[in-house]
Amino acid sequence: MQKKSGPTRLGVTASKKVGGAVQRNRVKRLVREYFRCNYSKLDQLVDISIIAKKGASDLFYDALSDELSLLLTG
Repeated sequence: MQKKSGPTRLGVTASKKVGGAVQRNRVKRLVREYFRCNYSKLDQLVDISIIAKKGASDLFYDALSDELSLLLTG
């Protein structure tokens, strides 16, 4: 995370190691949904970059939400 001036922004990257296009897009949708639902809980004025790793497409929203909560909200 990098401090900056302006609104909090999110970048999501999912390579072919995550899976095919459908799986990569699903992971990115889930991360964006978490960001949308928890925007007010996050530190303001930061850029967040998420890089999906192999196996990320196997996660359900609840597991992904728990992982991101540990990383982003402490």
